[in-house]
Amino acid sequence: MPPKAPRKNQSRKKDRKVHATAVEPPRRRPGALWAAMIALCVILFYWVPLTSSAASIHWDAADMHYPLQKYFSDHIRSGRLPFWTPYIFSGYPFLANPEVAAFYPPHWPFFLSGVSPRAIQWELALHAFLACFGAWLLISRLVADRAASVMGAFAYGLSGFFAGHSSHVGLFSAAAGLPWLLVCFHEGLESGPLLYTVLGGLTGGMMILAGYVQTALYAFAALGLYALASIYRMPKRCGRVLAIVVGMFAIAVSVAAVQILPGLELTRRSIRAAYDFSRSGQGSLHLSALSTLFAPNALGAISGPYTGPSDITQYYFYAGFLLVPLAAVGAAKSHVRLPALALIIPAVWCMLGPSAGLYRLSALLPGFGKVRAPVQGWFVVALGLALLAAAGFAWIVQRWRWPYLAPLLIAVTFVDVWYWNSLVNPLAYGHASFDELYGNAEESTRLYIASSVPPLSRLDAPRTLTALGPLDHPLDLHMETTYGYFALELAAYDDYTNVMQRNSKLRDGLNVSFFLAPRQGRLQPNPTMLPRAYFPTSLVDAANAGESRRLLETLDPPVRSVVLGPHPPIQQDAGATATVRSYDEQGMRIDYRAKSPSLLRLSVPWFPGWHARIAGQECPIVRVDHALIGVIVPAGDSEVEVRFASNYFGVGLAISAVGLACASFLAVYAVCKRDPAFWKAGRHSITPGSQHDGALT
Repeated sequence: MPPKAPRKNQSRKKDRKVHATAVEPPRRRPGALWAAMIALCVILFYWVPLTSSAASIHWDAADMHYPLQKYFSDHIRSGRLPFWTPYIFSGYPFLANPEVAAFYPPHWPFFLSGVSPRAIQWELALHAFLACFGAWLLISRLVADRAASVMGAFAYGLSGFFAGHSSHVGLFSAAAGLPWLLVCFHEGLESGPLLYTVLGGLTGGMMILAGYVQTALYAFAALGLYALASIYRMPKRCGRVLAIVVGMFAIAVSVAAVQILPGLELTRRSIRAAYDFSRSGQGSLHLSALSTLFAPNALGAISGPYTGPSDITQYYFYAGFLLVPLAAVGAAKSHVRLPALALIIPAVWCMLGPSAGLYRLSALLPGFGKVRAPVQGWFVVALGLALLAAAGFAWIVQRWRWPYLAPLLIAVTFVDVWYWNSLVNPLAYGHASFDELYGNAEESTRLYIASSVPPLSRLDAPRTLTALGPLDHPLDLHMETTYGYFALELAAYDDYTNVMQRNSKLRDGLNVSFFLAPRQGRLQPNPTMLPRAYFPTSLVDAANAGESRRLLETLDPPVRSVVLGPHPPIQQDAGATATVRSYDEQGMRIDYRAKSPSLLRLSVPWFPGWHARIAGQECPIVRVDHALIGVIVPAGDSEVEVRFASNYFGVGLAISAVGLACASFLAVYAVCKRDPAFWKAGRHSITPGSQHDGALT
């Protein structure tokens, strides 16, 4: 007997059911909703440091980043760019210092509205959100479970690495950009090479401009590792992979040239130029620190006493007690192990230091030999672990299929890291008000010390004297000093001040009117102070920097000055006189009278970019006393104007402008041509079961 034909109504219902199944995609929460949820969690995570009067930024965030940003903000709000500052290190090329992060776009709203200690905390919270959401975007392209991606986002952006480095604003900001860099690479490889190469280059440029070049170098190294994993998986796409990586790097460097070129000029003349970390074990990964992956207080970082390696901020890795078990499941059961392990294994190997071998090889790459503390690259490992943990999360949820399991695991992870990496963590923020930690001391310095230092003179004090407020308090107080707190101090000036500890007469040559003697605990006057500009009685030539440094040991500045390098003929007039008529932060006007061509000595550090002019005519500038400025003036009674102008800022700005214009044109071109990558990337790259799921495995 033939089978009975189905009834028409049943057939139509079945057809409608099949049709609906085929064409109606599963209901998914839009990306904006996930972003809002992550943002709310980040705000909750940072709620205490953002709102409490008993919480504050601390350490480098307060000692360096806050004074730098506030000084820059105050100047641009008044319509000026501070290329030079006279307040630290007796004068310093301020805008050339990458740690200012003057051209980093996410900081500009804070620069324009005014920088405060609380604003620095908002900067950290903003970048924690960027780190979390960027990790979510990356993981959701590799793991077909958006809830799992949220867990991975928290494991990265709220991890112990970011808690430990909350005082290193530039490092924190640059590390937040790594997931975005990899997202752009992934989308460029899978869909739109032109558009996403441009976006990746802009992301890389911002990471460089964040002010911590070492972190940007580690991020580009991570991009290279991720790219190698994709080549292993898809060797036929090798050409596209290389084109995307090279294009991203070229765009990043061109866009950041406004900071790179002045920064390189400064670095070449800083104390960092003499460093070679290729054989140094400083800041290498200690295996004992890996215990913080399982137990946050394993080394005493939370409750004390701390028993780990010397720098407590470098060796705290906790990202939840579920991280390692879930990552182990992800490595064993998922298809994302290759890109994750490509990030983790080489990074850990390199962080073990010179004795492990890879660190020495990496030092051969441009720039890597001058960066220290390879353990600062842990954020690369943190992202790999977050990716594996999210994959393990997805596997467990899919296997057990309990509807409340996913939100439970997310909640447990968030509460866990919230408690250990924020609420009770002394690394994440200072558990006292800013005034208690720094502000009251700085106000006392303003009232009792800054008011005593006369104009056109300086205060000399130990560089790390915390009793005066933040270590870079002179920037906020507008008090000229011989000290400061930067990584890129001028090497010649450092030589001068080091010898000054043995030859106190050099203090006179730095125009010091008062100095702090810590043993006596009081401010002492310096009655033998020399003026800002004067004519020394006699001169002696030094053939090289080593000889000029040696002559500092016995130098008596009013009697004799050491001239370094070749110079025009000088017939020093011992009776010549000089008076500073006017001055500002970028230079001064000096009236002088000399009977013969003579050298006018200024107690200002020498750096390329200083120019001296008389009636529009350039006067030669030479290095005197190893580290300072000398102007060779002609005979007569005249006025010389001495001003600073950066040699490379204009060139760097032009390159950045051209690079940004070209990148914008290419991006608009890609959009207007309706590159399929642009229109489809947001849909198919994160759809469960799509061809992009696990594409880099």
